[in-house]
Amino acid sequence: MRRWLPLRTSRYAYSRSPRSRCLSTIASAFHDVERVSVRCGSSGHVLVDLHNIAKISSSEPLLVYLPPYVSTGGITQLPKFCQGYATAVIHYRWTGASPEEKENASTGLDEDGGSNDFFHPGWPAPIHDTLKAYSWITQNLTPPTYTRRDIYVYGSHLGASLATSLALTETHPHERMGVRGCIAYNGIYNWTMFLPDHPINKLPNLRSINVLEEILAQPGDPSFQDLKHQAEELFKKPDNLFDPFASPCLFFHTPGLLVPPSFDASAIPPESASSTSSALLEGAMLGTSSTNTFKPPRRSPLGFPPRQSTLKIPEMLLLHDTPPPLPPSLLRRRQRRKKEFLGNSFGAQAEELARLMQRSINKIEMKERLKWDDSFDGLDEEANRRVQVYDVGVNAGCGGLYGEGSDLAAMWLDERIAKRY
Repeated sequence: MRRWLPLRTSRYAYSRSPRSRCLSTIASAFHDVERVSVRCGSSGHVLVDLHNIAKISSSEPLLVYLPPYVSTGGITQLPKFCQGYATAVIHYRWTGASPEEKENASTGLDEDGGSNDFFHPGWPAPIHDTLKAYSWITQNLTPPTYTRRDIYVYGSHLGASLATSLALTETHPHERMGVRGCIAYNGIYNWTMFLPDHPINKLPNLRSINVLEEILAQPGDPSFQDLKHQAEELFKKPDNLFDPFASPCLFFHTPGLLVPPSFDASAIPPESASSTSSALLEGAMLGTSSTNTFKPPRRSPLGFPPRQSTLKIPEMLLLHDTPPPLPPSLLRRRQRRKKEFLGNSFGAQAEELARLMQRSINKIEMKERLKWDDSFDGLDEEANRRVQVYDVGVNAGCGGLYGEGSDLAAMWLDERIAKRY
């Protein structure tokens, strides 16, 4: 018999019609769905929808799905490649992630209609909801016998950031039930890359910077630009961008940036930058060095996972879109720019995270393995197998994974499940 915590059943009705025309393309009906409400201390409840739980054995793998944006109370359609599996959908709360969610949050009521005046679901509420829901899942959906049950996490857009943080901090291979792998699509893995001081936002050629140059330096993906413009509403304060659970890349290195006073301002005032340059010039002329000149912090690598922990880098599939093509006139201008300057994009975010995860596998995990298995010579192969990045083409819209991306996710998932079962 399945064990449940003493939670109240939600009063939400199960809608059988898609919420928008975009979702109607997914061939899925709302069958075999249960909804539970998980208490999050004094901050209300997080809702978890359980798809196919009753009809699939508790020893079969479980998928945990974090939707691209905040849901509005209805049942979320599963992506096509998830529909044959037992799946738990975590409805994290995040003010600013959708207009309807913001309207609901402003009422000051929790999902049971009780007063919740002191809770504002901005950051870090989304990751707290995710971890609370995950804890409930592992406590209540574990097989009754001593068999193991693997969890695979999937998230896109805002859900991809949360899914990645969950996978990086909950992959304990020794546990009977735990995360074994993660699929993330169009995620932001380092929100500090949106800040003006980040090197990726510095144009390589400082001459003749004009409006057109700034346009060409930006990715052409409107979904990416939307997330950039929502950063202030999602995180409220710039220092929240430096939380590793928001920016998983920061598990692996220090930011190398100072916290700015606002989301669109530099942390280095113009007068400080000019005085620093003057002090350096004066010191060079006098043959002395100034110890009081301003220097931004240096980016330094961090050892993750910690050597004392039982954490392990999960198997990871990072998917991202190709930005839509620019108009021909702008495209020709961009092609004449230096090819090495790629700018910030979903692809740049995925490549950066993959590089850091692969480096961790080689520098920490494989280094430890070589201490007792000196015959092992597949360092790069193992890192590349565990962490993969794919461009899935131009986005079909609506935040979902379609076509080649959906096929890649299904194949990746099937391969890993087939090895264990």
